[in-house]
Amino acid sequence: MKTYATISLFLFVGCFMSVQAQVDYEEDIQPIFDQHCTSCHGSNSGVTLSSYDAVMNSVGSQYGTNIVEPGEPDESPLVDKIEPNPENGARMPQNASPLSDEEIQLIRTWIAEGANEMAVSTEQFTGVPKGFEMIGNYPNPFNPQTVITFSSPEKANYSVDIYNSAGMLVTELSGITNTPQTFVDVEMNGLPTGIYLYRVKIKLGSSAFYLETQKMTLTK
Repeated sequence: MKTYATISLFLFVGCFMSVQAQVDYEEDIQPIFDQHCTSCHGSNSGVTLSSYDAVMNSVGSQYGTNIVEPGEPDESPLVDKIEPNPENGARMPQNASPLSDEEIQLIRTWIAEGANEMAVSTEQFTGVPKGFEMIGNYPNPFNPQTVITFSSPEKANYSVDIYNSAGMLVTELSGITNTPQTFVDVEMNGLPTGIYLYRVKIKLGSSAFYLETQKMTLTK
């Protein structure tokens, strides 16, 4: 079993270099809204989820802002309302089964990619520029907190994705780099003991690149 897990882990690391297709609104997101949401949030409601334009122009009355903030799933009221324990009001859909974890993750990914109507990426993936370098995380092993550190000679947007050994995304973090190094606090309460992988994506203008994928061990 340990040998199998190790092989799976290395295969998973190898697949990180492939570019994932972007989420397409009409094919991936609207069907979720049609199945779970538009019976209440159709054309006659304040928040309307019947089309891309309607979604992007909808304002959450409890939040006083648009329900979708492109590139910012954690700042989007839409995400807050479909996840457990929203900041305002009840979880949606009300009086119905919640969206699956996969559906929620798909919506989060769509927003993180810019909440585009069509799956068109303007990012050009490049080699790692001079000065950007993964340092690692400390402490490692850890329980339940650690700090991921990487060199960052200039300001840029970054995101950190953390996966378990089965390849499931368990934590997402994002922010703006500091110079000359960026320190990302990670807290993994509620997750089981095991080996986790993390990768850092840096975005500079229309270019993006990944730093070296690293492994860390959570012990309890």
